[in-house]
Amino acid sequence: MKQKNPIVSFFRSREGSLAIFVILCFVVLCLTTNLSGTMFVFLRDLSYLLVGGLALMMVILLGEIDISSGTVLGLIGFCTFTLVQSGVPLIFCILVGILVGMLNSFIIALITVRFRVPSMIVSLAMVKLHIGLFSLLPNAGYVSNIKASVTALGNLRVAGVVPVMLFLTLALLAFFCWFMKYTRYGRKVYAVGGSRESAILAGINADKITMISFLISGALLGVTGVMYWLPRTQVQPSSCMGMEMFFLPIAVVGGISIAGGSGRPIGILVAGILIDLLQRAAYLLELGNQWMYLSYGVIVLVAVFSMVVDVDIPFLRWGKKQKISGGGSDA
Repeated sequence: MKQKNPIVSFFRSREGSLAIFVILCFVVLCLTTNLSGTMFVFLRDLSYLLVGGLALMMVILLGEIDISSGTVLGLIGFCTFTLVQSGVPLIFCILVGILVGMLNSFIIALITVRFRVPSMIVSLAMVKLHIGLFSLLPNAGYVSNIKASVTALGNLRVAGVVPVMLFLTLALLAFFCWFMKYTRYGRKVYAVGGSRESAILAGINADKITMISFLISGALLGVTGVMYWLPRTQVQPSSCMGMEMFFLPIAVVGGISIAGGSGRPIGILVAGILIDLLQRAAYLLELGNQWMYLSYGVIVLVAVFSMVVDVDIPFLRWGKKQKISGGGSDA
């Protein structure tokens, strides 16, 4: 049997079609704006956007949601860099930031699993809790004059334009591509997201899988928060409100089904580049945030529509599997 060319197979997939569109957008922006001159900032932002997208992927694959993924970055930044300013070694500060993200996700998962409250409601409550905490923190959570030696680590680069953080992000992405496809846990996540009842009948502990997935998501959000704040000279937690509107589109546009049970981590890479391109385009073309969020909304709507409706346009074959014509049946 003739084996399929993996490159051809990729570009015929949803992610491949999106990749072609992203490449076209990238070329157009390079020709019409100063994108190439701000490539370091573009790639630095891409680093934390991809990790945040992976974090949302872990819960959306289960058919769950975490809309507190934006505001929790503010708490992560405050806890991490308050310790940094106190002279605690950076590695321990980073671990604390990861633990803060895991604690937030653990609370959401515990209430969702134990009391069967929809994760959207629980995470919405956590958003309000975070916003209330911001005003109660010392100095409203504001941490200023972060040590130059620390911020320099966030701005480390290779060849003048490639952030060191991006290599960590790509390593995480490669790991999750393997982890979700080839491990028993990864297959269980897809099973629970596809049909929780069927997974339970097959002997899978759906509650345990949900708890673990939320904890992994929280750890990834901890890494996201550290990556986001590390290059900056100050932390202002309230500025993270709305950040979930970066991560959610990355997951959904990347092909992670909002109903759970389907999607691949490689889609996070392609969608992350697209969202980052839109962010840079809004800045370079001086369009304002309103056009950036408008474009996010349109793209998410198209992505969701394509998931539930058969689409027979070459660049938008993202929905259900195409019907196979044969005999007298309709195509």
